[in-house]
Formats: sequence, C-alpha cells, structure tokens
Amino acid sequence: MRPVIETELARSPTGSHKFKKTNTVQQKSKLVQRYAALFRNRQRWLDIWKDIRDNELPYDGQFDDDQPGKPNLHDDNIYNTTPGDCRSIFAAGIQSGLTPPSRKWFRYTLADMTLNDNVMVKRVLDQRCDITEYVLARSNFYNAVHTVYMELPMGQAPMGIFAAGRGITFVPYTIGTYALGTNAQGIVNTFARKVRMTAAQIVGKFGLENCPQSVQDVYRSNNGYSTYFTVCWLVEENDKADGDELGNQHMPFRSVYWVEGSNDQEVLAATGFEEWAIPVARYDVKGLEEYGIGPAWYALPDSRMLQKMEYDAAMATELGIKPPMQGPADIAHRINLFPGGYTANLDPNNAVRPLFQGQLDIGTLDQKIVRVEDRIKRAYSTDLFLMLDQLDRGQMTAQEVMARNQEKLQQLGPVVERLQSEFLNKVLERVYNILDRNQVFPPLPDKVQELLDGQEIKIEYLSPLAQAQKMSGLTAIEQGLAFVGQTAQLDPRVVNRVDFSDAVAKYLDRIGVPATMVRSEDEYQQILEAQQKAEQEAQQQALAAQQAQQAAPLAQAAKNLTDAANDGNPALREWMGMET
Repeated sequence: MRPVIETELARSPTGSHKFKKTNTVQQKSKLVQRYAALFRNRQRWLDIWKDIRDNELPYDGQFDDDQPGKPNLHDDNIYNTTPGDCRSIFAAGIQSGLTPPSRKWFRYTLADMTLNDNVMVKRVLDQRCDITEYVLARSNFYNAVHTVYMELPMGQAPMGIFAAGRGITFVPYTIGTYALGTNAQGIVNTFARKVRMTAAQIVGKFGLENCPQSVQDVYRSNNGYSTYFTVCWLVEENDKADGDELGNQHMPFRSVYWVEGSNDQEVLAATGFEEWAIPVARYDVKGLEEYGIGPAWYALPDSRMLQKMEYDAAMATELGIKPPMQGPADIAHRINLFPGGYTANLDPNNAVRPLFQGQLDIGTLDQKIVRVEDRIKRAYSTDLFLMLDQLDRGQMTAQEVMARNQEKLQQLGPVVERLQSEFLNKVLERVYNILDRNQVFPPLPDKVQELLDGQEIKIEYLSPLAQAQKMSGLTAIEQGLAFVGQTAQLDPRVVNRVDFSDAVAKYLDRIGVPATMVRSEDEYQQILEAQQKAEQEAQQQALAAQQAQQAAPLAQAAKNLTDAANDGNPALREWMGMET
C-alpha cells in the first residue's frame, strides 16, 4: 500500500476528456467488443441467479426483463420467507463479524517485522488507522458494505470507491447490472456495467456537452425525465498497447462510459484510476471463474422444495375447510358455503356433499417443512452468525464461539480469507491511497519518514470473526502455559523451558491489543535492567543492615571485656594483651 499520484481527471466525477479523431473508432470499437464479450459470458449464470431470485430473494437484482422506474416484484412463487430471513441474519452476521461499525476491526502494520516494535512507527500507523476509521464512519461505507453482504449469498457483490472532494463515497452494484472478468490468477480486474438512465440523469452526471446528440435532443424536449437510455461502463487494466488510449494513458486502470447505440466518436467520459476501484466480494470461487457461488446456491434445492410444500400445505388447508362440492344442477348457484349457511333443497335425494374427502395430515407436513427450513438455515450459517452477534456484544468470548462452532468456523475460514484478501484489503488500500493523495494524513516526522521510506504497509484484521479464526493459535499458547504451570508444581525447573515474555508478546499481538498499550522491546529491556538494578541495590542495603545488626552485639561484648579488664582483672588484661 504505497502512496501514488492521482490526477484531477481521474478524480473527476464526470470527466471531460476529448479524444483525438485518429484512433477513436478503433479504440472504442475494441472496448465495445470486450464489453459485449463479458455480457455474453455472463449468460450461463443468469438462469441460476433468476432461479434464486424467484425462490429465495424475490426483490433482489435488476435484470434485462425488469422495467426501470417501477418496482420489480418476483414473489409469485414465494409462500415462505425463511430464505429471506436467513439472508438478513447472514448479512448482519458478516457485518458484525468482519466490519463492525461499533468497534475497531483493522489496524496497520509493516511487512518488515523488525520495525513493528518501533514506538514512533506504531503511533503513526495507529494515528492513520484512526483517521481511516473516522472517514469510513463519516461516509456511507457501512451502509454500502451492508448492501454488499446482502447480495453476497448470490455469490459475489461489487462495490465502487470514488473520491468526492476530500471525502469518499461507496457505491454497491446489484446483481444483473454488471459483468466481470478475471486475469490469469483468477483476480477480478475487469468490470462492465449497464444501467438504464433518463436523459436528465445522464446530463446531470456527465454534462450536456459530453452527451451524444440523441440524448441532448431528448433532454431539450419534454421527455428528458421519462425517456431511458442504456449507459455502458467499462473499467479494465490499461495495457497501453495502442499508444493513444482512451482516457488518461498514465493510469493503471481505464474507465470509459458511453451510451449504448451511440456512434464510434461519442463517449460520455474517459477517466482512470490509480488502483483497482471496484473491489468484488466473492463467497466461494471455482478455479478461474469470474463469478462465485454463495449460500443462496446451496439453499436453492431446499428453497424450491420449501415453496412447493408451503403451497401444498396452504392448498390442503383450504381444501379441508372449503372442499369442492357436488349437488343438483338446479341449485348450483344457490349453495351457501359459509359456516351456518342454509341451502333450500326440495328433493332430499339430491343432497349437497363434498366431491372428495381430503385425508392429508397437516401436522406431518408441517414437521417436514420445519426440517427443510433448518437445512436452509444451516446453508446460511444463521446459528453461527447469531452466536457471533453475542461475541460482538460481549456476551461470549471468542474462545467460547470457537469451541461451540469449530466445524462451521473451519468451513468459513476460506470464505473469510477471500473476503479479506480480495475485498476488504482492496477497499482499505483504495481508501488509504485516496486519503494520502488528498493529504488528509498529517505529515510524517523526519525520523519516521526515513524508517517508512519504501516500506509496505500491511492490514491486520481485529474483527470478531478474525479473532475467532485466530483462536486456534491462542488456544495453543493458553494450553501450553497451563500445562507448564501444573507441571511446575511437581518440578519447578520446567518453567525454564518457556520464554514467558515472548509468549505474552505473541498473545497480546494476536488478540489485537492497541500498540500504545504494549511496550517496545527496548522499553521492556530498560524496565528489566532498572528492576534488576533496584533489586541489587536492595540486596546490598539488606546485607549492610544485616552486617550492622551482627556488628552491634560484638562491639558491645568488646566494650564489656574492656571494662572488666580495666576493673582490675589481671588474667583478663594479660589475655587481652593489655599488659606486657
């Protein structure tokens, strides 16, 4: 995470780049071809996404068959809302487990571990971390990232990060509006989006002079707020292969907007980004696939079954209450089916009676529905996320969560690692660089500047879910120290096997104790030396006091002997050498 220079053009929300006429046709035609290829490759995923929408999450996404400017309801097959409830718990659990707004969930460290004990460096990194947290809290980050987590059960969810003056804004993108591309390592490095916008919206975002003539004509008419156009957006790595590229050729990533169907000399904006500006959260990925699979995929078979069973249960209940009837034709329109109703019939042989008698056991069906609902809840890991919520509120420790949900946490381990490395790392790197380019961070002291020159800043996560993942290492330390303590009661010499100072340092570091609370190695050694010196001085004083106490009786005895000799004891005087 190194500071880089971002031009005003790249930070411009609209862009006003004018293209040279020489290569405009060739450049835009290539972009349009790549854009179309991304959406063609996406086609094989659409049926699954729509199936999930129709059976689990009926109000998610915006697909080509949806009409802009009106609610898109796809709940005709929804008779049980358990999948939607599970998705809400999943999103809240991921947010409280990875990016909780109410507590510190990350910190900055250095890749060079030898500098991490430097107090000045720690304080600078902590200060910059506090500023980053403040900017995130003041922005729409937590609302946007919650929307990302709500979309994550589909498999993936992208979020754009853009500089807005001296602040930052975050924009989540819903399923069905985008297409993704990956590099040879399977990392998302291409983003394409299509969105329906009115002429007035296009002019408001990009400026009238940058719009194609068709948009300008509609805007000037009375249909500017009701006529829709499809706006295309492509963000990709800038390989600079053609020399005079669209947008800023010095930017690592190009960003180009145009109106679908416009000619090859009409684009809305061409800008760029210094780093990847649209991180994509992905739940689980197979190989080099662009798109992921998530809990909604795993729950889809059970969700189909649940909706069918709920529909059948409702039908069976209704048939039991109001079964189809048969009777004489002459009273067909006079049959009263309400409770306590009366139907006059002159012929007793033409009785009105049910066409058939339903014998369905509703209780058995309800039990089966509960079992299917439980399987859906397991697919969304709702029990684990409810327990993580207790951890975030301080009602449980990370060790208790680890003990109760060891298997689920192991299953979520790869998911957490992917969300941190592919999504949250990119988010924090982008935010850090924007703040650094805008000179939001205070200037570095000269000594710290020298130490940080060329150093890579790393991100360490302190969230409840990250802590729960680290509990395996903490448990080993706790169990080891407890075993040594018990064994020392039998043989005190075993305590010499353990470096208690190093164990405490590693434990505090893993649980994410703030850097200002932990003394550096130099400070620790100075304190030890001072304590040893104080102990030595105390021992010397105690020894001197003991010697003084021992010397007092001897002096008194010598005085008594001298007095006795002076009193005229010749033998004593001779023994003491007082007479020659």
